[in-house]
Amino acid sequence: MMLTLSACGKKAEGQVVAIVNGEEVSLQELNAELAGQNIPDSVDKKLLMKEVLQRVIDRKLLVQNAKSQGMDKDPEYLTQQRRLDENLMVNLLGKKAASSVKIPDAAAIDKFIAENPQMFAQRTRFSLDQLQFDMPADPQRLSVLQKDKTLAEVATSLDSLGIKYVRGNSMLDSATAPPALMQQILKLPAGEPFILPAGGKVYASVITGRELTPTPPEVARPAATEAIRRRDLADISTKTLKQARDSAKIDYQTGYEPPAKGAAPGTPAAGNPAAAAPAAAPKPAN
Repeated sequence: MMLTLSACGKKAEGQVVAIVNGEEVSLQELNAELAGQNIPDSVDKKLLMKEVLQRVIDRKLLVQNAKSQGMDKDPEYLTQQRRLDENLMVNLLGKKAASSVKIPDAAAIDKFIAENPQMFAQRTRFSLDQLQFDMPADPQRLSVLQKDKTLAEVATSLDSLGIKYVRGNSMLDSATAPPALMQQILKLPAGEPFILPAGGKVYASVITGRELTPTPPEVARPAATEAIRRRDLADISTKTLKQARDSAKIDYQTGYEPPAKGAAPGTPAAGNPAAAAPAAAPKPAN
């Protein structure tokens, strides 16, 4: 009874824009719904906020209905909620770290541009002939591809493994590929394939052409500034994680220990194939 009376006593005023069965919707919450949206100047902001508020209210009504059925106690919900909370906390930690990264001075920018010609003066776009296929459950099966010297031989090996693939054309930009990986690829003999995983897929590629596309000076300096800040932020994140691991006590159930270094990953890195660690490392020139 006391809880009911307390809910009835709430008023939608000040920073509270609505009350849904006793649950407040704040102006801050409403603004968060609009954050990040590209709203044209011609849009009636007040009308838009009213429409967004109705969506928030609808969501709260559905959540309240779900809770009335006990779904907030469901193990699956609790597991996913914990994962969402952890990801949110990590994102906020990243934002805090990003705010501490200083903008590099002119000397640091010039030094970065000089040390990374593949991103600027010698930026090159490579045309690729490519085979794309799903990462097999056992990545070690792909070790047989190490012997293949042409894309046709890779295709033959995949056929023998019963792995279906799609052939097509793609592009590789030296400005976005990790320099160390780009160096490995360029050491390969002409026509020899390199194999990289990305997002559950594997890409076997051969360079078929290249075009030098230097980054214009007016673009180079802002790009270098952002690249330096990303690098510095990555360094901070790496150090933070290392410190946390070094001071942590982690116990593993038998069979769940970390894989040995050098073992083939069961889940390849996501993203651009050029940015992923090789499933079968590019073979050095003979």
